Formats: sequence, structure tokens, C-alpha cells
Amino acid sequence: MKSLSFCLLLVAVCAFAQNEPAEDRLAERDAFAKRQVRTAVEQARRGNTELLWTLLRHSADPSARSYLIRDLGSSGIPSDVIIQRLAIESDTSVRRALILSIGGFTSAQIPLAKRKALVARLLTLYRQDPDAGVHSAVDWLLRYSRQGLLDRKLDWRQGTALGAIDRELAGHVHKEHKWFITKQGDTFSVIAGPVEFTMGSPGYEPGKDKTDTEALHRERIPRSFAMATREVTVGQFQRFLDANPEIKRRAQAAGQRDPTRTGSILTRLQLDDDCPQVTMTWFEAAQYCNWLSQQEGIPEEEWCYPPLDQIKEGMQLPGNYLHRRGYRLPTEVEWEYAARAGASTSRFFGFSEELLREYAWYSGNTFNERPWPVGQLKPNDFGLFDMYGNVWEWVQNWYKRDLTDRVREDREDAGLIVSKEYERPRRGGSYSYPAEFLRSAYRNHYIPDERRDSVGFRVARTIP
Repeated sequence: MKSLSFCLLLVAVCAFAQNEPAEDRLAERDAFAKRQVRTAVEQARRGNTELLWTLLRHSADPSARSYLIRDLGSSGIPSDVIIQRLAIESDTSVRRALILSIGGFTSAQIPLAKRKALVARLLTLYRQDPDAGVHSAVDWLLRYSRQGLLDRKLDWRQGTALGAIDRELAGHVHKEHKWFITKQGDTFSVIAGPVEFTMGSPGYEPGKDKTDTEALHRERIPRSFAMATREVTVGQFQRFLDANPEIKRRAQAAGQRDPTRTGSILTRLQLDDDCPQVTMTWFEAAQYCNWLSQQEGIPEEEWCYPPLDQIKEGMQLPGNYLHRRGYRLPTEVEWEYAARAGASTSRFFGFSEELLREYAWYSGNTFNERPWPVGQLKPNDFGLFDMYGNVWEWVQNWYKRDLTDRVREDREDAGLIVSKEYERPRRGGSYSYPAEFLRSAYRNHYIPDERRDSVGFRVARTIP
């Protein structure tokens, strides 16, 4: 029977490989991915699940995998099939996908009696599994009861249990883990380097900037680094402001300076503590990073920015800031590599806008109104939430336009002065922007003292 299953799988895989559309035929590729999912589901209903597990493995074009993650709960395949596979699956990317797919099942499909044992297993994975993607998948599944204004299909009611584990593990780094929780309670995904990848977008990618600022080229990141799995929240940033009254006073006095969004709802809306912080300048984001380094006990000679009162227009960065261990903003190259999480498609889950609402808050599901609490939508395979949408994210380096065909190395900027003469990139799109802006390669930029109600940031650091 096992041999027959393998033969059926081989026939299906070969048939798909022969009929796969060319890379630039995106609508055909999307339809092809959906056919793969339908075939896998039909086979699984007849008892042959091998194609199901094959499609749940991560690949350069993960479209079929992402559709399968979304649709398994409504496919008619019993939840026991997924739960039992999770218990024995050795492929890490499949385990991430299985956990995320469980979010599509209802309380009727996973009754309380089965849920108790599964929760115990998931909490063990959250505490012990070395993979950041698995850790964040469990976080997404168990922490929240709502997703924006909508109730989840199943409220697992485990936010308190996850919080207790976070506090227990805070400040303790396990070398075998690809994630850690800081003393302040921030979770970071560790990305081992050196790595090399193709940055930018092909000419057929919908939304590609016509000025070719997204030119395809190779980039090398010569170091390991860590990136926060979530954007910095209102609550976190408020603690920083409360600890630095003068910075708080100046920020409040400056107010919002965004001529394109006069009368924005955010001027009238009080965001919750777990929503992403917005309207901070690049300088204030850098000040937060230094403050976080201080709170975490990192020696001052390892900080990536000058003292707080010197972080302002005309400041000079240390010449070796990417070699220091302090917290900082991610470089633009780090951000794109982390956003892609191994995918070559326009987005880490594929390229379809149909799937975008599963992973991002944007104008298609927020109606331009507001950002939402961080981590409510599915993470990517590196365990990073909200890499697209919710809010734009400041990055470290100045906005470079001299993209070439040669392999570039992600190093410190040649010019270390931070001023209005050198705009800083923002990445990822926001709740108020349409889908074409929410792509791994999309680039935009602001002067560093700009304040916008759709721009926030996340924190990174170099790992020695």
C-alpha cells in the first residue's frame, strides 16, 4: 500500500511539473496552484495524504502551500488527519504550515476533548521548538480571539499561558534556538548568515516601480542578525517616552506632520497598547533602539547610535555600527531578505492579492481606517508578523539608487551623517495603502525627521 501511495504521488508530481506555467504568467500560475490544492485534497479524502504533505513544504513559489494552509479547515479533511501528522512530522516547514492550517478549523471540528491534548502539545512547541517559524505559528494560533473586528473561528484562550512562558524565558538565550525573548519581553527571530539572495523584482511583477529602483541584483549579508517578530507597539514606545521626558515633550510638541492625511482618523483615535506605534521620526526610532540596548544591559560601546541627545539632524553614526551588538533598525537588505523568508515570489506567501488579507492589514481589509494589534495575522516562515501592511517600517541605511548587476555586500553606509540630504527608506506598505505597495521589493523613502500616521518600525541587531 505504501508503494502504491508513493507511485500515485510520483505520477501527480510529474504531471504538475510538466504543466507548470512560466514564471511571468501569474494568473495561470495562480490557477495552477489552486488545481494542485484541489488534487491534493481529493486524494486525501480517498486516504492518500502524501501530496498534501508535499505541497505543505516551503518552496520558492509557495502559492499552493498558502492556499492549502488557508483552506484545509473547510476542505472536508478531518482535523485528526492534520493533528496526527503534526505529532510525527519531521520537516520544519511542514510543521509551521500544519499549525497555521489548524486556525481554519472550528470548535465543532476540534471539540474540547481533543483540544486539551493539542493545546498541551502546542504550548510545549512554543516553549521548546528551536524554529522561529514554529514558535510564531503557535503564537498566532493561540494568543488572539479576534482578528480585527472579526472573531476567530476558534478561540483557544491561551493568551495567559503564552504570556507566562514569555516571562519565564525572557532574558535566557538558548544557543540551539533560532529565536529569543529579551528581558523586555520582545521576541526576536535569528537569521543565520552569511546569506546571499536576489533582491528586487522582475519586470512582470505587478506594481513594480517603473523607475527601476527595484532592479534585480544579488545581495550578500555577511553576518547573522536578529529581527523583532513584531513592530514596536504603542505600549512599548510609551515606556521609552516616559523614561525620557524631554524626548516625550519634543515629540508631543511636534505633533503629526503629514500634509497628505489632514484630519486622519488617527488624530481622533486612541490606539491600543498592542497596536504599532506611528508618527515617530527616524531619529526617535533610533533613540528607542539605544534605550532598548541600555535596558538590556548592552555596554554603551556596543550601541549603534550616539548618546540620545546627539541623535538628531546632522548626527554621525559609528563607522562600525553593523558590527556592534546593540539594537538598531534593520538595513534595507536585511528587511527584504527577512520579508521574503526564502520565497522568490512578490510576497512571502506567493503573489495573489486573494491571499494578502491572510497576512496583511491594507486598504483592502481596513478601509484606510487604522492599524490593528501586532501579530493578529499569520507570520512568515521566519516567524515575522506584519511584514506587509499595518504600518510602513523605517530602516537603517540611506536610500540608495545606484543598483548594479554585480553582487553587492550589505555594509555600513559610506556616508555616516544622518540628515535631510540622505532620505531613509520605509518598507512594507501600511493599512492605508493598496496591494501593489505591499511587496517584498517595493521601495519608498522619507526624510528622517518626517512624521506619518502610517509609519512605524521594528528593531534588529547583529548577532556575533
